[in-house]
Amino acid sequence: MKVYLATRNPGKLRELKAIFAGSQLQPASYRKYAAVPEDAESYAGNALLKARALASGLQEAGLSAYALADDSGLEVDALRGRPGVHSARYAGAKIGWPERRAALLAELRGVPPYRRSARFVCVLALIAPHREPLVVTGDVGGYILEAESGSGGFGYDALFFHPPSGRSFAALSEREKNAVSHRRRAADALLAALHTA
Repeated sequence: MKVYLATRNPGKLRELKAIFAGSQLQPASYRKYAAVPEDAESYAGNALLKARALASGLQEAGLSAYALADDSGLEVDALRGRPGVHSARYAGAKIGWPERRAALLAELRGVPPYRRSARFVCVLALIAPHREPLVVTGDVGGYILEAESGSGGFGYDALFFHPPSGRSFAALSEREKNAVSHRRRAADALLAALHTA
């Protein structure tokens, strides 16, 4: 089934297309999708805001298709779960990812490795015509490094150490990351939910 993705983030687009490749969902980008303010207080709230906006746009264009949105974030235990739902706006909405990563490292300066546990969380919201929205969650645990490592990925990947892989997400190949990530776990949960629906 055709599903359009409610994101303008090229990294998320690439990952979601790769993760769902070969599944019953056939992901595609929708060029007319316009980003909406992500002002909900939860990942699910933001994912639903985006999915509903895309579903409305598809309906107005006369397209009967599924709309899929992702909202994700990094939760650091030493920061009581921050930046969390505000991950993409941490340290300021108008700064870039290198500055966000630097701000996170600065806030964690002096925190010992054993207290730098964290997790990535992903919530996927799927809206199909004439159906209730389907919302699922996936997460993966790890630690925040004391310096960036790796040149791949995006967002906080260069700071997130994944113990089973022995490397940061940014040091993994796309295929390796897509096999173990929070987005993969959410996608697996979504496919399982569709199978039983």
